[in-house]
Amino acid sequence: MQPEAPPPEDGLVLSTALGSVEGGGRLSVREALEAPRGGAWAGELSVAASRLEFTYRWKKRLRAVVEFDVVGDLDLKDAFVWLKISKGFAVRAGRFKVPLSLVELESAQALPLVRRGLLRDVLDDALGFTGRSAGAQVEWKCSGCARDLKLRAGVWQTRDSDKKIALSKGLGLVPALRGTWGTGNWEVGASAFLQPAGANTNSERNSWMTGLDVRHTLPLGQATLRTWAELLTGRAAFLGGTEGPLLTGRALTALRLGGEGKGAAYLEPFLMLSALDPDLDRSEDRVWEGAVGLNAGQWRRWRVQAQFELRSAGADVPPSLVALEEDLASRRALMVQLEVGF
Repeated sequence: MQPEAPPPEDGLVLSTALGSVEGGGRLSVREALEAPRGGAWAGELSVAASRLEFTYRWKKRLRAVVEFDVVGDLDLKDAFVWLKISKGFAVRAGRFKVPLSLVELESAQALPLVRRGLLRDVLDDALGFTGRSAGAQVEWKCSGCARDLKLRAGVWQTRDSDKKIALSKGLGLVPALRGTWGTGNWEVGASAFLQPAGANTNSERNSWMTGLDVRHTLPLGQATLRTWAELLTGRAAFLGGTEGPLLTGRALTALRLGGEGKGAAYLEPFLMLSALDPDLDRSEDRVWEGAVGLNAGQWRRWRVQAQFELRSAGADVPPSLVALEEDLASRRALMVQLEVGF
């Protein structure tokens, strides 16, 4: 479930009788070196993110969030209004993340990763099943339950080059829902997503995806072990030439040494494994990726990150995936990033 953003501990806060306005952001500078299979290493120094976020709050009933990236052209990220309508119920409308993948829903600052890798390339860039879109969502949280039970259901506008889609084709709206159950340091979630035929101009069949995931935090004295795992299956009309269902999964674990409070020094090695099978009825189309890395800095203030990725693709990967700027070609990658939060 997309986590709620808590008020900043020491960021910019302007309080008035009509509510409060909070400001914050982050800046990431990255050097990325990549070498495709059989190719030479090549690198690029870039500003990976330059985010500014402003949040207006009125009591515990109303929240409005605007986040944008100021690298190059002004790029709007989040822009939504959240309103509590009764005990346990709220609505959200605007532009925000589709609640399908656990790791994609997490904020970049909460994850140990430099980048999310294979499943980001597939679920977001290729299929458009995750990421941010205009939508409206109803949210429910059980106020009388002994466990933390939450449900979300809504519709989002499909990402399509043709901005207007006929009413007879459903206006390009795609429904999604997500439920989570938490107890102690565990949270278990289930998600579902449906993209009806006609939601995209080039689609003649339904696309759908369902997923199960788990998040766990384990305190170990002065250290904390953090783990995310997810498994998703479905069908994607974008993957031309595939007939069987697809299966994809990802597991990420990180051991944080130190960092007990904001600003505390810490060291955090991490490991992520990802896999994609575009068609379970075929055997030579699988893609694997392993990533290992290390973070060091002051918790939630700044960090230096290093991440090494190794990706291997089968000989029969659908051309629609390989064509994504070589994102799914077999490759090696090394990234070093400095990130500062404010």
